[in-house]
Amino acid sequence: MAGLAAVSADELAALEIFKGCRADALVPLATQLRPLEAAAGKVLMRQGERAESFLLLNSGKVEITHTDGEGVPTVLELAAPLVVGEIALLRDMPRTATVVATEPLTGWVGGHSAFATMLDVPGVTDTMVRTARQRLAAFITPIPIQLRDDSWLYLRPVLPGDSERATDGTIEFSDETLYRRFQTPHTPSKSLMTYLFEVDYKDHFVWVMTEGREGPVVADARFVRDENDPTVAEVAFIVGDDYQGRGIGSFLMSALAVAARGDGVRRFTARVLADNLAMRKILERFGAQWEREDLGIVTTTIDVPPLRELSISKVLYREIHAMARQVMRAVG
Repeated sequence: MAGLAAVSADELAALEIFKGCRADALVPLATQLRPLEAAAGKVLMRQGERAESFLLLNSGKVEITHTDGEGVPTVLELAAPLVVGEIALLRDMPRTATVVATEPLTGWVGGHSAFATMLDVPGVTDTMVRTARQRLAAFITPIPIQLRDDSWLYLRPVLPGDSERATDGTIEFSDETLYRRFQTPHTPSKSLMTYLFEVDYKDHFVWVMTEGREGPVVADARFVRDENDPTVAEVAFIVGDDYQGRGIGSFLMSALAVAARGDGVRRFTARVLADNLAMRKILERFGAQWEREDLGIVTTTIDVPPLRELSISKVLYREIHAMARQVMRAVG
C-alpha cells in the first residue's frame, strides 16, 4: 500500500453509492479511509469472521460466496464500483459471505468509525440498505411451484439482474401485454426498468417466477406502499405471453398477499385498464368492485386476503412467508 495517494472527496463522489452527494459532504469520510490494492486470488473477507471493516472498491471484480446451513454455496460475481462488507456492519453480526478478488482491484478500506460517518451522508443509508437486501436476496433458494398444468416454475424475490433477464428476448411480452401492464404503448424505459427491478423489499416488494432456477423471468408481481399510509399498497403483475392461462397470475396474487400481510399491509389498491379482464377477474375473487377513474381506466381497493382465502397450502404459505420475511427484515 506504500506510495498510494489518499482518497479525495471528489473520487468518492464519482462512486455510484454517493451519486448526487456533494463532494464537501464526503470530506469527513475521505479522511478516515486508507487505500487498498489486492491481487487476483486474494481473500478479502471470510464468512463467519468478525466484521471490523468495509471496502469501497473502485476497480476490479470479486467473487462473493455464501454457504448456507446445509453446506450449499451460492456464488455471485460483482464488478466495481461497489461496497463490500457493509452487511455485517449494518446487522452487527459476523460476515455473511467470503469475498475473493478475481482480478486485481483497487479501492479503500474503512473501519467502524468510517462506516458510521458514511451512514451520516444524506441518502447513503437508504441506498446501502437497499443494496444489502438485494445482495442477501441473491442467496435465497427459489421455491419450486407446480402449476395447474403440472409444469414447474420457481418463485423468488426480484434481483437487480432480472431487468436483463426480463428483456433479453427469450420470453415474449407482446405489445398488448406491455400495454395492459404499463397503460402506455411505449416500451418501458431503462429508468423504469431500474425502478421495477432494483427495489428495497420493504416499501416496494417484487416476486418473480422463473423458468428454471437461473431464469429467465417469465412473470413478476409487486406491491408498492402508499407514501402516506404504509398499511395500503398498490399491486400489479405481468406474465409472459406463452405463460398466460396457467394460473400464474392467481398464484402470484396469493404470494403477494402472504408477503404483504406478513409486513403490515392491510389493503391492496389496483389501477388497471378496463379491458384487462384477466387481472380484473383475479382481483374480483377477493371482492374487488371497480370504479371508473378515467377513460378506459378502473380502480379498486380490497382487503389483503388471509390464508383461508388463498389457494395455497399451509406448508407453501409458510415457505413463502419465511422467504419474504428474510429479505424484508434482512437489514435492521
